[in-house]
Amino acid sequence: MLRIRIISASVGVPLVLLAIWLGFPGIIALATVAGLIAGFEIHLLMCPATYYLGSVRIVSITMGPPVLAAISSWMAANDQITGEQLPVILVIIFTLALLLRGIGSLRRTSFRSSDWVFWVFAAYVGLTLAHAPLLVGLDSGRKLILMAIITTFVVDTVAMLVGVYAGRSRLAPSISPKKSWEGAVAGVVAGILVAIAIDVAFEVGFNTSTAAILGGSLGVTAILGDLYESWIKRRAGVKDSGRLIPGHGGILDRLDSVIPCLVVVYWIGVWNGL
Repeated sequence: MLRIRIISASVGVPLVLLAIWLGFPGIIALATVAGLIAGFEIHLLMCPATYYLGSVRIVSITMGPPVLAAISSWMAANDQITGEQLPVILVIIFTLALLLRGIGSLRRTSFRSSDWVFWVFAAYVGLTLAHAPLLVGLDSGRKLILMAIITTFVVDTVAMLVGVYAGRSRLAPSISPKKSWEGAVAGVVAGILVAIAIDVAFEVGFNTSTAAILGGSLGVTAILGDLYESWIKRRAGVKDSGRLIPGHGGILDRLDSVIPCLVVVYWIGVWNGL
């Protein structure tokens, strides 16, 4: 299993780094494809026996916001619209409209009434993913994306290792039994240290205290994002969101910690004029 995970990572990591290096087109393509696959995975969590039938509305919620964010970010970069807030407002309104339309369709279909939980999760995925193209519109956007990805990876890794070897107090036993308070605290501390190191190494533009706050925020957000997706999978009665990535599960299993962190780095970047 470890060998398979390493092989998968050796393919996936270069693709992500290539997308970041390419800038706007690379990030847009990556976010759009991720939204497309995530939509299919959420649909299968809701209706495991129907495969891709009727998944268009779910996919529109997970893929639509990143596409709109890309268009809005491009318009802002070309002075068609002004400010960092307007593209976000457009994306939020669009996402809410799709969400309400999707939940309204439950009355006219054979879906369970409890499926509104998955529709909300789909809106969450689309809205958080949309911050990837929005970040590219910032001067330090690519550095911030890289900071979010690296910090999240370190937080997840440290939290897992400390939890395995020193974890005593379960963090959320009914949702994710293997997670511990000790691992969570260690992950957050690691996030603070890594964020400061990245800020210095890549000259992102934060001062030390802001980088530390950002790192701590990313650590907490990554853990909460992981728990949220774990709760959704519990509701669906599955271990993984899919089987796309050998040894890792589905695309959502890899994005659960990262995508909410994109929101955090975007707004802290905006507030600090980056």
